Amino acid sequence: MRRLMPFMRPKTDRADQPDRGSETGALTGVMARPSRRPSLRSIMTGAMILGGLAAGVVLYIERASLSVAIIDASANSGLHLQTIEVQGRAHTSKDVLMAVSELTLGQPMLTISLPELHDRLSTIGWVKDVAIERRMPSTIRLILTERVPMALLQTEGGHRVIDKDGEIISGADPSAFGHLTVVAGTSAGVNAAPLLNILRTEPELFAEVWAVTYQSERRWDVHLRNGIRVRLPETDPRTAWSRLAIIDHSKQITDRDLAVIDLRVPDQMIVEPNIPVRGRGRET
Repeated sequence: MRRLMPFMRPKTDRADQPDRGSETGALTGVMARPSRRPSLRSIMTGAMILGGLAAGVVLYIERASLSVAIIDASANSGLHLQTIEVQGRAHTSKDVLMAVSELTLGQPMLTISLPELHDRLSTIGWVKDVAIERRMPSTIRLILTERVPMALLQTEGGHRVIDKDGEIISGADPSAFGHLTVVAGTSAGVNAAPLLNILRTEPELFAEVWAVTYQSERRWDVHLRNGIRVRLPETDPRTAWSRLAIIDHSKQITDRDLAVIDLRVPDQMIVEPNIPVRGRGRET
């Protein structure tokens, strides 16, 4: 019977084997690989890459040179800044506007970047928005939308002019806006516009208002010029203010020697007389 035997190679003596390492001059056990020459395909690929880079550099230089040439040609043909028109400017200083714009009469029109000019002008405190038009051949038109002063915000550093959104108008001089209502209290600036709109619905009574204070970020107290504090309710202050105007028109209640008029209870009016100081009441 034939027995299946694993294939076995005949043993050979290591001493009889040739030393491949010594023959090739490489480390023993490592067969040296023959050096390859770069193929024609790799040479052509590298040449194409280098050619593309060189063409890109040349194209960039040509475009830059072409842009300069176009700008020079346009300026020589009369396309340079001669007129700056400004619309909507009431509070923004002309000197500030021109300095921030960085516009120079005589500069080529095509060198003026409208997006960059818009960004620069938007940093001016009085400017809420600005539209810019390039009107060929020689005019830049600036259409400003300025912030509208609404009140004087009382802060630790003094009064600051704010707009209807409660934004502080940087560069605005509070002394020039002493006629505006003073608002005070935490979060008063951003919440004052709705109240002031309510107070203006009664012009005669509003003329006697000099300040309002935001109480616990819930409701308002109104301070009249004669020292009376009017406490408005948290809910429906408009109705309470209108009721006070009606009563004042018939009974002149705000002309009396009072410290507080409390309107927080619906359909009621609670008054507190002015407390005499050293036996003397306040002159009215």
